[in-house]
Formats: sequence, C-alpha cells, structure tokens
Amino acid sequence: MAKNTHLEHLEDDIVNSGKVGGFNAIKFLRELGKMLSEPTSSIRVTTKWDGAPAIVCGRTPENGAFFVGTKSVFARTNPKLMFNNDMIDSVYNGNLATILKECLKYFSQLGITGVIQGDLLYTDQNKVIKSINNQQCVTFTPNTITYAVPVDSDIGKQIINSKIGIVFHTTYFGNSMQNMNATFGADVKNLKGTKDVYVSSATFEDASGAANLDTTELSKYNSLVNKAEGSLKQASTFLNEIKEFGQSKFMMNVMFKSFMNRFIRAGVPIRDAQSTSDLFVGFYSNQLDREIASKKTKSAKDKYIKMKSDGLQFLKTNSRSLYFTVASYINLIEAKTFIIKKLERVKTLGTFLRTDNGYEVTAPEGFVAIKSGNALKLVDRLEFSRANFTAAKDWENG
Repeated sequence: MAKNTHLEHLEDDIVNSGKVGGFNAIKFLRELGKMLSEPTSSIRVTTKWDGAPAIVCGRTPENGAFFVGTKSVFARTNPKLMFNNDMIDSVYNGNLATILKECLKYFSQLGITGVIQGDLLYTDQNKVIKSINNQQCVTFTPNTITYAVPVDSDIGKQIINSKIGIVFHTTYFGNSMQNMNATFGADVKNLKGTKDVYVSSATFEDASGAANLDTTELSKYNSLVNKAEGSLKQASTFLNEIKEFGQSKFMMNVMFKSFMNRFIRAGVPIRDAQSTSDLFVGFYSNQLDREIASKKTKSAKDKYIKMKSDGLQFLKTNSRSLYFTVASYINLIEAKTFIIKKLERVKTLGTFLRTDNGYEVTAPEGFVAIKSGNALKLVDRLEFSRANFTAAKDWENG
C-alpha cells in the first residue's frame, strides 16, 4: 500500500480502476454484509472522523528523531519534517504553525516508536462549552462537523482536562521516510497515557450489536448488491475504455468523476440513469467548447475540435454502456448508503452541523472499509461531502 495521502469513495473505484475497480467495490460490499451478519469477516471498518489537519508524527527510521508534520512529510522533493519550533517557524506561519508546535510539544510525550498518522480534533484554544439540546457539552469543530460531548461524562472530562485531541488511524512501516507504506489502523492502546492528550482510536466497535443486519435487512441489502453487480457486468468493457480515452483533464473517466461531483456539490441525488447519461454527453460537449474557445491558434483549436468530435462519437457508439455505467454508480451508492445507515447507529460522540439557526444533528463523516490492505471510503456524500466542499476550515483560517 502506498502512503495514506488520499482515500477514494467506493463508487469512484469504477472510474478510477475500470472493471477491476467495479468488482473490487462489489467484494467490499459483500464483505461488509458479512461483517454485520456473521461472526467473522475478512474486512475491517474504521470510523472516519472529520478532523483537520492531517498530522503525521513519530520517529524517523533513519535516526529515531521525533518529528511532526502534515502529509507533506512524504513529499518527494523537500519533505517537511518538523523536529523543533525553529523549523516550524521557518516553514509555516499563522494557525498551522501554532498547531504544529502544540503537536510537537504534546505528541512527543506519547512514546510513539514508529510513524503514525491521525486527524487533529482540537487544541486547547478551540474547545468551547456550549448548551446543545439543553445539555452542557464540550464542543470542537475541526473541519465541517461539530463534535459535542456532555461535560459530566468520562470522555467529556478527559477532553476538558486535555490540551490537544487527535484520532490516529494509520501506521507506517519502512526503513526510510521515502519508502514507507501505510497500514490502516493504529494501536493506540500501547501509547503512554497523558492527561494533556486525548487520543481516540478510529477502529469501529459495536459492542451493543446495534449495527447488525437482521434476516430481512440482509436479504434487502444482498438484492441491492446483486443489482449493482448486474449493471457493472453490462458496463465493464466501457469502464476500461474510458480510462484510455482523452488527454489530461479531458480523460473521459476524469470528466465523468467531475460531472458526478457537480451533483454532490448541488445536493442533488442521482436517480435516473438515462437522463443523467444524456446530461453527461452535454457536459462533455460544453467542457470541450470552452477549451476550444480559449485557444488562440488554429492548430490548438483543431486539436480540441477533433477531440470533441471523437469523444461525442465514442459516447454515441457506447450509449448503452454509458447508461449502465451511470446505473452502476447509482446502484453502488444505494448499497453503500444502506450499510452506512446501519453503521451510523453506533456513535460515541454527538455530531452536529453549524447553521444560521444553531446546530442540527448530523451523521458522522463516514467510515473506511479495509480489505487485504486496500481501503475505500464509505461516506454519505449528499449529507457530508457537499458541506465539506464549501466549509471554511478553522485550522486554516484560525
């Protein structure tokens, strides 16, 4: 596995990896069904916390020195590993510099022996005591979601008394920073306890059995997965071909992904495969028209005129396969959402979204499914991702 710098949504695997990605998504979904209905399963699930920024820390394999940093610690050129406050001041400024100094001060106390990654939840400056649903809670909003914990609960007391909070979710192995590989999951139980740091594990645990699928639910869920598998079989050849069609940002799979994200940003569910397919053809044509209009020379214009003509002919020839590609996308989302709603029944912290009228209850950001070293995001994108596209990031703006 490569470095954990980005996770893909389960349904996007069909445009990222073609036929293989599609049936990889089906395998994930079937194992998720087993996990929630049988004693054993080959899949693990972690809760995806809405923390920010991502923090990588630990001791370098090269010399054992403790460092902190963002994902840029893995940059091929000029990796930014911060070993002391002077280094932080020379590279960063503002709120991010302050955060990294806090991380360096407190995470060095945890006895981390390797390299781990997590999402920052709060520092001492951005915890706020508020009344939510007529209950006094300690709250923090690292990114889009506001987390709220009753002040008189055990976790609430830990958070109030701590200086910084983080959820660790990834462990790295390798003999140098440049060749490290990620394993999802972090064993936080072996870290040294300190009242200054609230450390949470991302591992999904359902001691109550609230997320288990009963017989009726399992039957309905399997039908949804079978439906997705059926449409993928019809689209599989086309999925492989769209990876190769086009150039740069006009690669057909890149444009399809961009097109689908527009629905997410607008908060519009994708319901009808035929009308959505027709809209994609128009979207593709319009994107190329804009590119053609931006070119100054005839040769540059001719290049994109040909690309547009070839692309529209390709979509016309493969209109049935395009329909099944959109149908597969819709069907995968439907099956994924069914599982997410079950997983969301298990929640240790209250989750809310800030609105003009106060706070409204929301679901957690989502989950990560891990199987045989591969991982995919399980996120209700209409509920969370649209807010995340437009949310102001407190850790950036201070």
